[in-house]
Amino acid sequence: MLTDIQVEETRVVARFDRMPDAVRGEMVKVVQVERLVLEALVKRKLSGEVLNVVTGRLRRSIFSDVEAHGDAVTGAVSQSGDVPYGARHEFGFTGAETVAAHVRTITQAFGHAIAPRAVAVHSFTRTANTPERSFLRSSLADRADTIVAALKGAVARGISG
Repeated sequence: MLTDIQVEETRVVARFDRMPDAVRGEMVKVVQVERLVLEALVKRKLSGEVLNVVTGRLRRSIFSDVEAHGDAVTGAVSQSGDVPYGARHEFGFTGAETVAAHVRTITQAFGHAIAPRAVAVHSFTRTANTPERSFLRSSLADRADTIVAALKGAVARGISG
């Protein structure tokens, strides 16, 4: 027994032609929202959950962006390169480092307060042991399941719409 199926070719082709744009549009919306949520989570971790704020420079260096080219939609949360200690906290560091010669102002000597005085400090090498305090990678790991679910929902909405 054969079943005869008739398809209106123009309607099917039109639906398949629209689908990539619909899916892409939904993906862009979801990636826009998720990158903002992820950026906020990273900044919250830099506000005391992972690192304590001293100057706020590292937190201010966090930014996010969404790019849509062709069939690809890319969302990124990054740290600008103008804060060199960001990578040290994200990945940790153990090893020798050289401290450049500099001038330091001292306000006490041998436990007693003195008038402020500039003192020259010579260059020296020290061993540093900075533990990993991930704020970028751990934030992405915390949100990974939610992001994947949101993207799957965007594809489903794009296909059905």
